[in-house]
This record gives sequence, structure tokens and C-alpha cells, in this order.
Amino acid sequence: MTDNRKSTWSCLRPWLAAILILITGINHAFADGIFRNGVGARAAALGGADVAYAPDPLGSMGANPAGLGFLTVPEWDLGAVGAITVGRFTKTTNSDGHLSNTPNGFPETAFAMPLGKSPVTFGISFVPDSVLSADWSYNDPPSSGGTSYGFQQDKSEILVFRSAAGLGVSLGDHWSFGGSIGLLYNENTLKTPYIFQTGPLTGAKTLLDLNTSGFGVDGQVGVLFKANDKLQFGLAYKTSSRVDSRGDASGNVGAQFGSPGNPAYNFHYDAQVINHFPQMVTAGASWKFHPKWRLALQLDWINWGGAFSQLPVNLSNGNNAAINGAVGTNSLQDGVPLNWKDEFVYRGGLEYDLNDNWVLRGGYAHGNSPVPDSTLTPLTAVIMENTLTAGVGWHRGRYNVDLAYQWDLPAQRNVGTSGLQAGEYSNSSTQVGIHWLALTAGMKF
Repeated sequence: MTDNRKSTWSCLRPWLAAILILITGINHAFADGIFRNGVGARAAALGGADVAYAPDPLGSMGANPAGLGFLTVPEWDLGAVGAITVGRFTKTTNSDGHLSNTPNGFPETAFAMPLGKSPVTFGISFVPDSVLSADWSYNDPPSSGGTSYGFQQDKSEILVFRSAAGLGVSLGDHWSFGGSIGLLYNENTLKTPYIFQTGPLTGAKTLLDLNTSGFGVDGQVGVLFKANDKLQFGLAYKTSSRVDSRGDASGNVGAQFGSPGNPAYNFHYDAQVINHFPQMVTAGASWKFHPKWRLALQLDWINWGGAFSQLPVNLSNGNNAAINGAVGTNSLQDGVPLNWKDEFVYRGGLEYDLNDNWVLRGGYAHGNSPVPDSTLTPLTAVIMENTLTAGVGWHRGRYNVDLAYQWDLPAQRNVGTSGLQAGEYSNSSTQVGIHWLALTAGMKF
């Protein structure tokens, strides 16, 4: 028994160490983007095309819970994803800036276990489900009224972490059905010169530091059909969700009145941010067309238009008597227009069995940016449309390790006339690209 334990530890130690190195760099200044291209390094290397395969716990809990039904032994996946961003913002008013390229990362894990001799498999997971984040440094562009807060480090985040429990049921050799329920933890951060879009302060600009957090619930269901030992199809649906998050908002409105930094213009509010996250339908096929080759194809539909139309921000219990008197209340309600569009994402991946232990993978994903020019700012620049992926996998006995690289090709968007109040982002240009690295270690029991 002792020798077996030492052998197991010797096999896992280098991979666990590498994962911990990635996790050590974790913080909330992650890259622009939302809904990653694949959960787990194996899926990431295939461009995220995993709904028709999902042969491991992370794939099942991340892409299609029906995959749980075809897992026959207990299995645990532990992984991490790191990213480096490259970006530039330019505007004629000497507002050139850059996106932080400090490496950052986050962990993910999933465990699956068949329930006795029944056809049911239970799964649990922790996965960073959605990430929209930007960390920029540039001179605050003057508003139409000439107000500017000078050089700022602007930060915006909408983060969602999903902890889920699921079941998969195998109905013979061909069909499997599954579902999961997810507890969502959402954090929102906005640290920037902020222009009110509605209400009594419409067009006014203030330094704002807002932080909120909250919980929500969503669900996912899926089906897998194995036509034969070479061809299978998958379909999955994830529900929409709502998160009511609460926290604090503080700042200084001095520059609006020609007195930047004057403590008389400091303020604090209780803050509420209401986020709606979209429903999503995914369909795909997996085809082992050659003893050494497998092709995966997938189409995603994401209902951004029904979720990210507006971001409601509610402020209450303001502590600055002068501001309260000027607007006639200690509460403010604002709605930040987003007007995102529904999105189709096309994915494809190839897998090649190099030998009995090594697998090579590659893939591609394309989806038109859901963000319209009229509401685009560097803080919402989800503009990447093309992703190239590659990876390698090793498996031996009970253990497997997968490594993936993704490159979100740099994309540039130019804003002519902004639809946001004060027009500070009119005649501007934003460019963003991302490099990703994913590592996953798996073990069967």
C-alpha cells in the first residue's frame, strides 16, 4: 500500500505543482472576454467544441451534463487557466492608453462518481463561468462639457463563478441524458470616471469606485446520442439567470465643479447592481473518421440581446448633504446602456492520436462581437472574434494531463459617434488580443 501511494504521488506531483504555479497568480484583473472557449484544457485545445463528446468531469459539467451518464468509474479533474492581454486605446485628445498585460489565472475542478450499479452518475464542479474584465491606464477623455479627471487606472469587472451539482443517466449504449443546477457567485467592480446616463445627474461625470457581490441560480440540461462507436451528437441548453448584487459606491465629483479632489465633494452610497446572464443553446457532432483522427464541430447561440440590454445601477443612502440637496434625494437610479446583440459562435477541432499515450489537438472558434459601436468603451471591449487553439494530451493508466494554448487574435474597433452621454468615447479606437494557457490533470479511481 505504501509503495502504491508513493508511486501515485510521484506521478501527480509535477502536474499539481504546475497547476499551483498558475493559481498563484490569481486576481480579479482578468482579460476582456466572457464565456470562455471550452472548460478544461482538452476542450480548450479543440476550440471549445465539446458538447458532443464531454468524456471527463470538467467537460460534462462545463459543456454537457449528459456526458456524466457515460462515465463508468469515479474521476477527478483539477485545472487552471492563465491569460495575458494586449490592448491599446487611442483618442485624439491625448488619451492613448494600454491594457494591463500582467499574467493572471483561476482554478477549476470537477468530480464525477457512478452511483453503485445504477445507470446514474453524480457530478460536482467549480468553474469560472463568465468573465468580463478590463484593467486600463489612460488619460480620462474630456466630456462634452470639458470635464476630465486626468490620468486614471480604469477597471471594470463582471465575474461569475459557478458551483454546480449534476446527474447523468445512461439509457443503454446509445443515449444519455443529464442536468445540473448551479449556484452563481457574481462580483462587479467599476473604478473609473463615470458619466450618469439617466436621472437628475444625466451627463455629469464623477470619480466612482463601485464594488458589489451577490448570488443567483441557473440550470443546464443536455443529451448525448452515440450513433455508433465513431459518431455521436450532443445538444445542451443553459437557462438565463439574474443576480441581485449589493455593496458600496464611493467617489468624488469635484472636477465637475472645477475643484478636483476637494473632500467636500466626496460621497458614499449603498449600491445595487442587477445582472442578467443569457440563456444559451449548443449543438454539435463528434466523428472518429479515422483510427487516429477525430473531428468535433459545434454551434452556440447566446441570447445576449435578452440579457445585456442595460445594466441597472441603484445608489441609496447617500451621505453628502450638498449632493442630496442639489438632486433632491439621497438615492440615484441609473441605467448603463449596453444593447448587446445575440451571438452565434462556430467551433471546430481536430484530435490526432500520435501513439498509445500522446494526443495532439487543434481548433478554431469564430463569433461576431455582440457589442455595438454605439456603446463600446475600453471597459466593455469584448471585440475578439477569432480564436486559434492548439494542445497536447498525455494519458497512461489512471492518469491524464492536458495542456492547451489559445490565441484570441487581436481585433480593433473604431467608434465614430458614441451613443453614450457626453460623447467622451466618440472618435476613439480600441484594440484587444488575449493569450491563454490551460492545464488540466485528471485521475480515475
